[in-house]
Amino acid sequence: MPIDIAAAARRILSFSEYARIRHPTPYVIDVGGDDTRLVLFGGRHSSDPADPMFDQIVAAFARLSPAFAMHEGTPPAVEADREVAIRRHGEAGLVRHLAARVGVETASMDIPLEDEARLLLGHMSQGDALVYLVVRQLASFNRKTARMDFDGYFGDFFERIGPPLGIAKITWPHIATQHERLLGRALAPRNVTAIETDPMRNDLPTQRISRLSNRLRDEYMLRRLLDAVGERQRVFATVGVSHAVMLEAALVEAIGRSKEEME
Repeated sequence: MPIDIAAAARRILSFSEYARIRHPTPYVIDVGGDDTRLVLFGGRHSSDPADPMFDQIVAAFARLSPAFAMHEGTPPAVEADREVAIRRHGEAGLVRHLAARVGVETASMDIPLEDEARLLLGHMSQGDALVYLVVRQLASFNRKTARMDFDGYFGDFFERIGPPLGIAKITWPHIATQHERLLGRALAPRNVTAIETDPMRNDLPTQRISRLSNRLRDEYMLRRLLDAVGERQRVFATVGVSHAVMLEAALVEAIGRSKEEME
């Protein structure tokens, strides 16, 4: 029977529904059966190789022996060393590392940055979209325990989001001006954390933008995961824990009962 993606998407939790749920982290969703199976590992964003979550990811990946693997965010470089992969790229880096070792293809389950920038621009001003995307990327960069070159990292990032935002050349002075306008305070790039884009908070405009962004991304992730399962049958994926919890009912609706329900 073909999957009704529209019906499944209606089962994605709202943030108010999610706020009423108490769940462990990591949170692992295992849906499907022997022929078609998805394991979605919802974790905390970390780049600490000592975090026990990474051993759990390795074990879950090995148990499934996937035919395809997916991750959140832009595809990072494949690193030959596990510790380097985690320090530079977190969970996505580890998934790419594990998949490369066994010859399994990988892909992002996330909206490409260029497409997300265009989507946000349909809902808000150019300056608001720019500030949101930059502070979210700063938080990601700042939590990495093996830092890459700051200027090179953000130069590449600006080249990706500039054209869809209609900005010929993104500069830090322009970002700082827009940041102060939107958030009422000076930008301190090295001090930005995930709090500025935490969708479970409602204090800052960037937190409210994050709710929209996350909803768009959840709908996109759902389609990507379902397409992957339809084509590859046995899929392993990692994502932030809130995405996993919010997608669970939709995935069960589309793929079938959970592994636990079938046992």
